[in-house]
Amino acid sequence: MAWTNPKTWSSEPLTSLDLNTYMRDNQNYLKDRLDNSAQKVVSGAELLTTTSNEFVDVDADKFSLTLMTHGGDVLVGFTGTLQSRVGGRGTFLNVAVDGVDYIADDGIIRDNPRSQWIHAPVSFVMLVTELSAGSHTFKLRWKTAAGNTARMDVVDMHPQFWVKEI
Repeated sequence: MAWTNPKTWSSEPLTSLDLNTYMRDNQNYLKDRLDNSAQKVVSGAELLTTTSNEFVDVDADKFSLTLMTHGGDVLVGFTGTLQSRVGGRGTFLNVAVDGVDYIADDGIIRDNPRSQWIHAPVSFVMLVTELSAGSHTFKLRWKTAAGNTARMDVVDMHPQFWVKEI
């Protein structure tokens, strides 16, 4: 359902067609946007790991969401924990929108624990702007510093990944 620009009224009579178009249909359009979201609470039998120095998908299935949008802005969020084999070596998170990393360089957020294998809580919410109407795929991606192994606990601490059209 699409938005219909409101009519500028003059002295013509109000009809049921006008009410349905400008009141019911436009309110349904606005409500559909509020209800439009996708999310996953991720679990598994083993920790997810990476040693990649370039952004790669955390898990192409578990951290992939598809959302049919009306066009405009989308909030993307993540909450979970990260661990590093080498203390002081960072792990970086990013989001790919339709296969393209949304933030260049080192991504959205960096976890830099002081000690090895500590469950460090990580959370972010980011705004993706001006998406066209249609289907969009969002994937959580990560990389780590050279010589490090990064891990994400999906066994005991179940991360959440979500998108919401606003």
